[in-house]
Amino acid sequence: MSERIVPIAGMTCAACEGTVAAAALTLPGVESASADRRSGRLTLEGRMLPSDAEVDHALADTPYSVGTRPWLSRDPFVWRDLLVAVAVVGFLAAAAWALGLASRVQDLTAGASAGSAAVVLGLGVAASVSTCMALVGGLVISLAASVPSRATGLARLRPHLVFNAGRVVGFSLLGALIGLVGRSLAPSGLLLAVVVLLAAVVMAVVGVRLTETSPRVAAWQLSLPGRWGGWVSGASSDDAAGGTMRTLGLGAATFFLPCGFTQAVQVYALSTGSAREGALVMGLFAIGTTPGLLAAGAAAGAAASSRRPAAGRVLRGVGVAVVAFALVTASGAITQLAPGLRATAVTATERTPNVTEVDGVQQVTTEVVDDGYSPATTVVYVDEPVAWTLEPVYKGCQSAIDAPSLGLDRIMVLFEAETVEFTPTETGTYRYSCAMGMYSGEFVVIERPET
Repeated sequence: MSERIVPIAGMTCAACEGTVAAAALTLPGVESASADRRSGRLTLEGRMLPSDAEVDHALADTPYSVGTRPWLSRDPFVWRDLLVAVAVVGFLAAAAWALGLASRVQDLTAGASAGSAAVVLGLGVAASVSTCMALVGGLVISLAASVPSRATGLARLRPHLVFNAGRVVGFSLLGALIGLVGRSLAPSGLLLAVVVLLAAVVMAVVGVRLTETSPRVAAWQLSLPGRWGGWVSGASSDDAAGGTMRTLGLGAATFFLPCGFTQAVQVYALSTGSAREGALVMGLFAIGTTPGLLAAGAAAGAAASSRRPAAGRVLRGVGVAVVAFALVTASGAITQLAPGLRATAVTATERTPNVTEVDGVQQVTTEVVDDGYSPATTVVYVDEPVAWTLEPVYKGCQSAIDAPSLGLDRIMVLFEAETVEFTPTETGTYRYSCAMGMYSGEFVVIERPET
């Protein structure tokens, strides 16, 4: 018995593999056939194997053909589904924004006292449906794709349970550590922007693969930061113990992904100055993210294991959502790396209404709100001291504020108002932003008008 490997273009899913293998088995002399969408290969075994031309003829009634993978799919149904997915995701995003979904999630904890378990849990829930889903969600989807298609029920859900258990345990242990060591574990500034941009690129590739619009991209084996990609692929290995440990480690390692919510809670855990309190805060936050991540993993896993066309549409919709998250995340990172791209010229002759003067000090009040900072632009006078008070109306990425242009360290506005002081010595525009660069504001410093 001999074996031949035939390159096949167009396979992007488990159903594709089945279709190609079934077509090959209709050819005389083929005793077994197996297709692999990742490598783009069809492996044939038999005594009298067909030529490439004969295999291509057998695939004539399918979207697949003998040859290398094209950059863009030739399947019109894929592009139709993509347009529908873009429309649906766009509508849902607009509806969520109009309804203030993230704010409503936080309203569930509005009656809780500052720093209470309910508040931290609520932040976890809010994170799991917003910025954390943009970063961690790609790992969850990759984990779902690594589960064998034959797995069902609890076997399919098991890696996600282990992954989230790793998050809870890892976040608790690392929370205890930062309660003692300090904020050095959290990246900031240029390093943070680079990490966020790399994460956005990874998520974009994951999203494109899920949409099935590019067979060439679908064949790429994604490498996540460090050895995370290996951990993901190893989660479904024959070595059950090794796969479990990889998945636990992957969950714990998400502590270092630069999600704005996570960083805000990390800084709060730091402020407790206690290993026990730090572990409690981070552990509760991870528990709060669990329901959303489990739901995403279960949905992705069910879609990935199904051979029905509807499952492919679901995955394409998920892919569009992941790409959208990636674009938003990348936008913030690019702003951090090149702040001038969003800079706007402001001409001002008087201080803004949020500035009052008390005993020669310019008292500035800025609210941290769901869409950033209000007001986003504040005008003050040069060479006069400023007392800047930030009030936490909303808790999220925008709660961790970086303002190096003002000579300030990171400002954490999570549960209570924070006041910092500085004196601008030159006129100009000084920008500040949240830790991920997704939200920003600015101080415009002008000369005091002559009277």
